[in-house]
Amino acid sequence: MPHRLSVAASAAGERLDLFLARSIAGTSRKKVKQALDEGRVRVDGQVRRRAGHLLRGGEKILALVAVDEPQALPRLAVLYQDDWLLAVNKPAGLPSHRTSGGGPNAQDLAAAVLGRHDNPPILLHRLDQDTSGVLLLALTAEANRELARQFSAREVEKFYLALVAGHPPATFAVSNHLKAKSRGRTIAVRSGGLAAQTSFSTRERGDNFALVEARPRTGRTHQIRAHLAGEGYPLLGDVLYGGPAFVEIGGRCVAVARHLLHAWKLNVRHPVSGLELALEAPIPLDFKLFLSE
Repeated sequence: MPHRLSVAASAAGERLDLFLARSIAGTSRKKVKQALDEGRVRVDGQVRRRAGHLLRGGEKILALVAVDEPQALPRLAVLYQDDWLLAVNKPAGLPSHRTSGGGPNAQDLAAAVLGRHDNPPILLHRLDQDTSGVLLLALTAEANRELARQFSAREVEKFYLALVAGHPPATFAVSNHLKAKSRGRTIAVRSGGLAAQTSFSTRERGDNFALVEARPRTGRTHQIRAHLAGEGYPLLGDVLYGGPAFVEIGGRCVAVARHLLHAWKLNVRHPVSGLELALEAPIPLDFKLFLSE
């Protein structure tokens, strides 16, 4: 959640980073510096990145700064379940699988839902930590083999919703090669890398942003994010790829706490019956704020 602060006259002459560190409970100068570097701090409506910016008193500050606070264990909503597979709605902020930093993740929470800690479900694909939506897991070795084959053969249809900056055309497509680089980014390369293909269609438009449907044919790391940014339409909140951390809506400035990408639908054939399954995750609340515009 964004922090809204007013600078008292007594704070005149204080460094911006020190003011934020002492004013926001549970944060640190390191986390404040990260927020400044990512453009997540606005002073009187202007993005400020310099930690040593001196305050004069009377300013209004809007900041998205990480804090250490106890959080309730995330809950997974089950979209579909039988003896062979499980589909869940992964919330934003939850990793798909275990990370080096530990903490909750979708795969472990799915095991808890099933009561199968000794035989956990098998993750068939991944979503970025801040991407919400449909996540599919296999419950048997047989189901895993068939579903993994479908993903590998590109038989699974994936539909994403993306809120992007700018004014994209009605339809567009990107086909290139992507390669993971330093600082967690994926970039387009002329040689090497992996083939990546995504088609896009614009569904709705706001004054300075749009709702785009993305249909990736391949499944490369950060594929949709990198393709949209490369076309000049980065995801709202995706500061890693140049997306805005703040958006003007209805004359007010709204902080975007995560990149707004949602794995909306997944069409797959059942690994045993062969019937088509159409799995859909409800549109999340942070999307609805923008869709209302």
